[in-house]
Amino acid sequence: MDRRAILLLFAVLALASPSSPAQSPDPPPQWKQFFASDFHKGLITRAFSGISPTVLQRCPTLASKNSQINIIHPVTFAASGLPNAGTWRESFPISGCGNDTTLNFYFVAGSDEKVRTLVAFPGATRADPILQKDAFTYAYMGASVAAKDCKTFEVKNTQFDGFGLINPPTPDPGPSERLRPWHETWVLVGCGRTFAVPLSFSPDATGTTISQTAKDVVER
Repeated sequence: MDRRAILLLFAVLALASPSSPAQSPDPPPQWKQFFASDFHKGLITRAFSGISPTVLQRCPTLASKNSQINIIHPVTFAASGLPNAGTWRESFPISGCGNDTTLNFYFVAGSDEKVRTLVAFPGATRADPILQKDAFTYAYMGASVAAKDCKTFEVKNTQFDGFGLINPPTPDPGPSERLRPWHETWVLVGCGRTFAVPLSFSPDATGTTISQTAKDVVER
């Protein structure tokens, strides 16, 4: 990565100081120290640098505000101040360069104080990383039908459209229902073309069924 891009990323990080962990009512005091550390800045910078230009369009007006931390598994810290257990997600809303979206990074801390990073798909999908992998297969199939000669697609954005299903029509059972179906639109780019692929997610006791109908794919 060239020096100009590195400076741009650090400028974005300065604007995107993470808020308190969204799922931890009493976050440990080590969080603030960790967020301010060079170690954490390095994690985020490396995560940003691995994102395709299709998703993260870099320009002088690139900005990120109101980033969020979500604790997935409780995070503990070693005496060094580095995390040694736990999993969390950091989400960075990105705007200013013609592709407003949210970048999502997952981090898993090990007992050796090393942190593994997973760059998830951008946007507001409710799918976890494992479900995202399965959903991409369906989104890819839908886009492939619309662009038969294209073999490579990237996920540019994911949009949560609402609870319940459109096809077949299924009402939202309400927030009290643990297995609540929902639908999204995934935007895929390939061979210079952009496609919006509707996806339906139907959870049950055994997992989540994903579906899409090729005729509903729209080229943008």
